[in-house]
Amino acid sequence: MEAGKHAGWYSLGRSKEWNAMMRDVLNFTFEREKKMDFYPYETMFKGEVLIDGCRCHYLHDYYPTKIEKTDTHQKRVSNLIFRFKEGGHCGELVARILALCLKHAGFNGTKEDTVLIPIPASTRERQRKRFPVVCYYLSEWLGITDGFKAIWIEEDREQLKGKGKDKDILRNLQFTRRYIRGKNVVLLDDVLTTGESFRQLQRKMKQLGALSVIGVFLGKTV
Repeated sequence: MEAGKHAGWYSLGRSKEWNAMMRDVLNFTFEREKKMDFYPYETMFKGEVLIDGCRCHYLHDYYPTKIEKTDTHQKRVSNLIFRFKEGGHCGELVARILALCLKHAGFNGTKEDTVLIPIPASTRERQRKRFPVVCYYLSEWLGITDGFKAIWIEEDREQLKGKGKDKDILRNLQFTRRYIRGKNVVLLDDVLTTGESFRQLQRKMKQLGALSVIGVFLGKTV
């Protein structure tokens, strides 16, 4: 991987679906013309936390930029998250990895009963760059509804990451109820820090008729 080449691969034989997706990850990583950045490729969630009784799964411990990275893995996690925030090709890779993580965690859903909705970014431009690709592929591979359009940002706001519970993250948002009512909602975001954005959104989802809510995150701030 470090050299950007591989001789081949072998299968662990867990299932045809699992093997096909891992083959996609390898093809995506090594057989593109564009030289890939270094990312971590774990396909199982590191842990979960409960927020208001809702499960939030995360893939990596995340060390903020103010903390010096002490090993290669931490640097790769930061690279994955920053490239994902910037948009582009990384969204497809994130979708492949999260699809495997959710399947390993026993996730099952259908287009009729489950919807994937991103936790809105602070601006429409960040939302547009960050989430359409990952939402499209992840919902496609899981066989659930793509809810990228379920929440509309009416106007941009300041970033609230890490701020207190008195901040209302819903005030600049509009919700499309048909995506939410009677559905099991999967809320997606890059990093879980205080959990306040998830807390407010999951309560709103339930007010709008969601049957259940879980969270999926690339990282959880250490």
